[in-house]
Amino acid sequence: MDQEEALQSLELVRQAAAQTRQAIARSGTGYFFIIWGAVWFLGFLASQLLGERSGYVWFGLDALGGVASAVVGLRAARRVRTTQGWRMGLFWLIVLVYGGLQLWIVSPLSGDRFMMFITLLVSFGYALFGLWVSPHLLGAGIGTAALAVLGWLLLPGYIGYWMAFLGGGGMIAFGAYILLRWK
Repeated sequence: MDQEEALQSLELVRQAAAQTRQAIARSGTGYFFIIWGAVWFLGFLASQLLGERSGYVWFGLDALGGVASAVVGLRAARRVRTTQGWRMGLFWLIVLVYGGLQLWIVSPLSGDRFMMFITLLVSFGYALFGLWVSPHLLGAGIGTAALAVLGWLLLPGYIGYWMAFLGGGGMIAFGAYILLRWK
């Protein structure tokens, strides 16, 4: 392979990466991050401020997040032809079912430990999903887990604030980045 062929190959790789980012942006991924970032932001704030009574807030936020995700997913399905949408939904269902079973086995968890369990479960899902979909999702999962553990170690009494701003705020920022830069 001479230098010209190598440059052409690199350009093809760059174009493929750009097309992948555009497909991810069109699929609604940015909106999903914003929706669930808002859920995390408000939910973790409620956890910090309301303690054990925040379960009702989380339940309502999760329900709203689920409905909003379904709406975004259905709208994206009209614009983007893919056979992978059902697999993404099934992937997250499996992660949540396994997480629920693990939570059942290790219960009772409450307060900060419960927040960390959920955070690490979701960040594990993003990291695992990122192995197949995008290194950006892999990085988001690993980064969220690392930030959560750092907050757990350095600011144990303020993990709700930490996760609201860095976890939820980070997901909102990442979603906005996808929508603004990957189109």
